[in-house]
Amino acid sequence: MTDTPPRRIGLPWYSREDYPRIRAMMIDPHNLASTYEVWLASAENNESVGRQAGLRVERIMIEPAAFATWCGEQGLVPDGRARTAYTAEMCARIAA
Repeated sequence: MTDTPPRRIGLPWYSREDYPRIRAMMIDPHNLASTYEVWLASAENNESVGRQAGLRVERIMIEPAAFATWCGEQGLVPDGRARTAYTAEMCARIAA
């Protein structure tokens, strides 16, 4: 038996109010669901699958202004790679 804690992963999360702005600011909006409801159903499914696999899933809220500032500081364009990097960094901060 092991005492190793479950692996922690971050899952990008958006508020209903911010979702249209998030999609509008991304250079790859085609990689995000067209509506919040469709995105939410998929995100909740991904969260459930991760937890069933024994992962500790953290919802990482991506707010438009904070994300845009972070992208600028990192020299990144707002896209899927930036969302992934932001989520990983914020998840690591929670774990620290």
